[in-house]
Amino acid sequence: MSVITANRPNAPNNAQIAVAAAMPVIYAAASLNETLPWPINITAVPGAGTPAGTLLVEYQTTSSGAWMAWPSGAVSVTTTYLLTGPVYALRFTADTQDGVVELAQ
Repeated sequence: MSVITANRPNAPNNAQIAVAAAMPVIYAAASLNETLPWPINITAVPGAGTPAGTLLVEYQTTSSGAWMAWPSGAVSVTTTYLLTGPVYALRFTADTQDGVVELAQ
C-alpha cells in the first residue's frame, strides 16, 4: 500500500494517481486534524484487459474512522463522482488490472 499526502492548501487541484492491481493507494490530508479540500471531482478509470478490471474508491471521514465505499461501489467502467463534503482520506483499490484515478477541483 502506498500513501500520498495532499499538499495543503492547494491540493489536489488536478492529480492523476496510478493504482497498481492489488496495491491500494491512500490519498490523505497533510495532517491528522485536516481534511482534503472539497468539493472534489473523482474519476475512477479501471484497467482494461481479460478479465476486465474493477476499481474501488473509498473514503474515511477521520484518520481513525472506518473506510466507506463511494456510492458506485467497485466500478468496471469509467465513473465520476463529485465529493461535496470534507473527508480525511481517499483509498483506491484496483483488483486484476491497473487503473487510474483522476482528482480535480
